[in-house]
Amino acid sequence: MRSKAPLALMEQLVMVLVFALAAALCVQVFVLSDRTSRRNGARDRAVLAAQNAAEELKSVHGDFALAADLYGGTWNGQLWGRSYDESWGRDGDAYHVLVIPADSGEALLGSAEVTVYTAEGDVLVSLPVAWQEVADHG
Repeated sequence: MRSKAPLALMEQLVMVLVFALAAALCVQVFVLSDRTSRRNGARDRAVLAAQNAAEELKSVHGDFALAADLYGGTWNGQLWGRSYDESWGRDGDAYHVLVIPADSGEALLGSAEVTVYTAEGDVLVSLPVAWQEVADHG
């Protein structure tokens, strides 16, 4: 009579192989899920930063230099920029908010484009903003 031990050992080896393949697939799914969650979290924070920059610019009626002085960042005469670190704290180099003036085509209506970039240059969000210009009553 032959022993059934080699057959049982083979069955266990196949079961371990199937388990290892399933575990590898689960680990890949968890890694992809974490990466997607981080990317979506960064995009959410980018939308918030873009909305804040737009509201800040509207509150000063499109005075880019004043917005840079009051809320941070730099105005070089062509664009207003602010940078953030990985945790969206000020003065980092992971994310950049750039606000570029645009022509609205209408008198007394200012406009700009607020764009948030990653350090690698990927655009996370782009948001148009418009405001009523202050008219001189002379």
